[in-house]
Amino acid sequence: MHLVPAAFIAFVFTLLAVFQPAQAASLGDDSHLQLKHVMASVQSKPGGYTTQIRPLTPILTVPKAEDTAFVCQRAPRASEAILNYFMKNPAPVDKRRNLDIDALKKQAKDIAAYVNKAFGRDVVSEVYVIEGGKSMGSGVMSRLPFAQTQGCGRVMEEYESRMNQLLGGEKK
Repeated sequence: MHLVPAAFIAFVFTLLAVFQPAQAASLGDDSHLQLKHVMASVQSKPGGYTTQIRPLTPILTVPKAEDTAFVCQRAPRASEAILNYFMKNPAPVDKRRNLDIDALKKQAKDIAAYVNKAFGRDVVSEVYVIEGGKSMGSGVMSRLPFAQTQGCGRVMEEYESRMNQLLGGEKK
């Protein structure tokens, strides 16, 4: 009597596994890569035409996990593209002369377009910017929406070890 319900449950799970569509997002997709901070142009006052130079920390959103190594290999190009964007469009400030985060979130896709143009292909979907030279390791930063960031150092180490394995080399 207990065999029939167990067999029925196994049958249902098998059908669900066969006919349910595969999940599009696998582990590691929609990665967030933190670059080193850049010294970029920021408005000196709201709506002002004069600028100041301040440190900004860019965080790139890479939709496909396999593109993270490509982005890390070309991180200087991304930094240069971000600098070019802020030279043409200085980062907006609020009344207290802090970065206007809401306005920068609206510009995230525009900044990503500059980065993608520098890369020659569309690999970055958004670029978030945080004021200052921040590290995303702990504290308040770990509670932000993109808190699971990784630096390019670790990504490149994983990439090199994977390449060595594929080429038949030894692990370090």
